[in-house]
Amino acid sequence: MSEMNRLTWILLLLASLAASCVTQFVPEISGEEYAIVIEGQVTDRNEVYEVRISWSQPLNADNPPPPIGNYTVTVADDAGNEFPFVHEGGGLYLSDSLHFNSVAGRKYRLLVEGNGHTYESDYMELIPVPEIDSLDAEFEYSESYYPDQLTPGYQVSVNSYDPTGVCRFFRWDFTETWEFRIPWNYHTIINRICWKSANSIDINIKSTSVLAESRVTNQPVTFITGETDRLTAKYSILVRQYSLNEEEFIYWENIRKVVFDAGGLYDVVPSSIPSNIYCMDDPAIKVLGFFSVSGVAEKRLFIENYKLRFPNFYESCPFDTILVSQWNPVIHKGIYILTEWTPDPPTNAVPPLIYYVLSKKRECVDCSMNGTTTMPEYWNQPGYKKVYHTLFDDREK
Repeated sequence: MSEMNRLTWILLLLASLAASCVTQFVPEISGEEYAIVIEGQVTDRNEVYEVRISWSQPLNADNPPPPIGNYTVTVADDAGNEFPFVHEGGGLYLSDSLHFNSVAGRKYRLLVEGNGHTYESDYMELIPVPEIDSLDAEFEYSESYYPDQLTPGYQVSVNSYDPTGVCRFFRWDFTETWEFRIPWNYHTIINRICWKSANSIDINIKSTSVLAESRVTNQPVTFITGETDRLTAKYSILVRQYSLNEEEFIYWENIRKVVFDAGGLYDVVPSSIPSNIYCMDDPAIKVLGFFSVSGVAEKRLFIENYKLRFPNFYESCPFDTILVSQWNPVIHKGIYILTEWTPDPPTNAVPPLIYYVLSKKRECVDCSMNGTTTMPEYWNQPGYKKVYHTLFDDREK
């Protein structure tokens, strides 16, 4: 999930929160219309930057939103340079990484023209971000993961320090990737080892503006439990650390309050969260979204289950058995062989009875149904920090 997709997801969540009361309350508000959503981000990384344009749906809307249209999207810096973005369809606009790379210390603003209007953001300075000093994973029993109980798992946290004191507002997100395995290793298994990936959706921010120095100590990133298959074999997390302007920090803080604290009738609503993008020819037109300018630092960590012991994540596989001698691939088409099985203690039959263990679910023999068989290129590269664990029970693979 890209950064823009993540923000889009959050804005959709905010919209759903606004309409999630048990008893619907429809205030007498006139002129409720679709609002344009403009989201963009540039960083100090040599990469393609994204701008997304969409429409928010008002409560009880009967009419479809206006067409997205074809906008002219440009980012300008405070030195007079302008960098056009190309429309890729669906409201997505991309920069040319060969001609536009933002740099720390310079200010940037977003310019959008279309649908009969002109939109501009404030100038946002790209504040340099310090490196992540350390990324750690410590085993602990969490008291907050579930109320009133201790939950075992690994707490991932970051430490960072800006000796210049320039960066005072931080944000973190992450991408996690993990290897998982079909617990059977019989020759009929189609794909046994696969990988999954997921992106964070939490809003994780911190201010050091009231501290004597800009130091971040043991900032929680995520807590990983044994309730999923993330830690069954090998797990990787790539944490990204962003520098924020104070204006953007306040924006994310307001969104976080809505996401986690919404519920009262007079709580802040998503449309009241100020944007840094404005309609220049009609100030009454409300713009949702934000134009972000950030420095980015990142660090990767591995957590490896060195004894490869598995909790049972395949209990949902419907098992059956059949004598090997009775197996017929034509009659049993669409049924998969997991492994062979001999009763213990063995019977007195000569030769001993041998059974196939069967399942009708392909995902029980083919891990690509839930992931990819392509190993990430960094998976076995040296130089990354590793944490080893045996979090689970003693059942061998």
